[in-house]
Amino acid sequence: MRNYYPNRLVFIGVLSISLLRISQVQAQQIPDLPTLMQRAVNKDAELANKQLDVEQSKDSRQALSDAYLPRVSSMASYAYLNSSVNASLPSSTFPILNIPIPALDGSFNMHNNTWLANVSVKALLFDGFKIGNYKKAITEKMKAQTVILENDRQIIIGKVSETYDMLALLKQSKVVLDNSGKQLEAQSKIADKALAYGLITKYEHKKIEVARAQLEAKLVEYDGKRNLVLKRLEQLTGIGTDTLKLIDNSLVPYLNVIPNQDVNNRPEFAALEAQDKAYNYQLKAKRNHLIPTAAAFGSVSYMSLNNLVFQNKAGTLGPNTGDVKLQMNKLELFPTFIAGVGVKWDIFDGFESKHEIRKIKIELQQVRNKKEEAKELLSLGLIKANTDYSIATAQIGAKEKEKEVSLDALQIATKEFRTGLIKPADLITAITDSEKAELSYLETVFNQRRAADEAHKAAGNLTIDKFKSKN
Repeated sequence: MRNYYPNRLVFIGVLSISLLRISQVQAQQIPDLPTLMQRAVNKDAELANKQLDVEQSKDSRQALSDAYLPRVSSMASYAYLNSSVNASLPSSTFPILNIPIPALDGSFNMHNNTWLANVSVKALLFDGFKIGNYKKAITEKMKAQTVILENDRQIIIGKVSETYDMLALLKQSKVVLDNSGKQLEAQSKIADKALAYGLITKYEHKKIEVARAQLEAKLVEYDGKRNLVLKRLEQLTGIGTDTLKLIDNSLVPYLNVIPNQDVNNRPEFAALEAQDKAYNYQLKAKRNHLIPTAAAFGSVSYMSLNNLVFQNKAGTLGPNTGDVKLQMNKLELFPTFIAGVGVKWDIFDGFESKHEIRKIKIELQQVRNKKEEAKELLSLGLIKANTDYSIATAQIGAKEKEKEVSLDALQIATKEFRTGLIKPADLITAITDSEKAELSYLETVFNQRRAADEAHKAAGNLTIDKFKSKN
């Protein structure tokens, strides 16, 4: 007995430390809302594909930068030549040396082995101010692609926020339903006694049983909805449902939404601005089509003719010469250098550039028209989002008051039912009204949080950082 209490204290201490470590591990495993949002953004396949489009644009811009790099090519070839020649030439004398050349009249055959090798270099020196403008156009295109990615991110963030809040809504709804179940269970015992003493009828007693059955149906519906929401969150984030089930969040109203924000931060508007600049740079590049381009070139070549044979077949070189066969073992040309600078000037291109310039101007005007329309629509959408948020925030106070009144009414009804002043049906009505009021309040908070997200999104500010400071 003397060692009992110390051993017990040691056991309790070890158990406490173990439970503390388990709770810490679980806390590390439970992802918070910003973590869920980041996981969803990283997982989204459509967003990843659009990011790859940006990478392709980077490659296109780099390809333009590489236009000034020299192009080096080499060639090596072998050919066997075998040809028949028909010739008829009068006799003559080789100048200066006075060597007689007999007449040619007949058919001849020539064959040889030919070896060729070549290394050439070409480099652009001046592009007529086109490449620089095209690079700037692609840079603006990349800006448009990048900022529009932010719009997709905000859509994903909004989906995760809504699903996360739905978990809290269902959890707190379950608490409300459990409280209603406890109320019905407690009052059911009182009703049993009242029925035994003949204070209520069996019909009135059955109403409590019906209310309990309806409550059970709501709980079954709750389980189905919660499993569906967990699956949806798993699909968005890639985190398993076993981990997501550990999330224990609550619904509270958002209070940090700033109304009357500007739409200039909207990704769509910024993307149209970038497209406008991109078309301007394309237009500048195309207008320079009359400016000549200059390039440098050079090459070194090698050629070799082996076993060159030239002989007559059936004709004669003269009346007394007979068959003639000329043969050369090797004829080699190396090195053969070529170097120079060339200028290309498109004086007239059949109005091709004119049509392309007109097309770019039309597309530029279309972008500007869209930009004006987008600004009007986005501004209207921002006004609506701020209005919806203000209305939703105002409704919270009314719903909270309704919840308090219905809860007071339930407490009064409970006391009156115990003293026999009201019937079971009246008590069930009070329990149902209180339950509806609490659920309605939770839905109002949920809708207010959605309205807050939409207000941030309408202003282009629905970022993950916003949720790091929210309650």
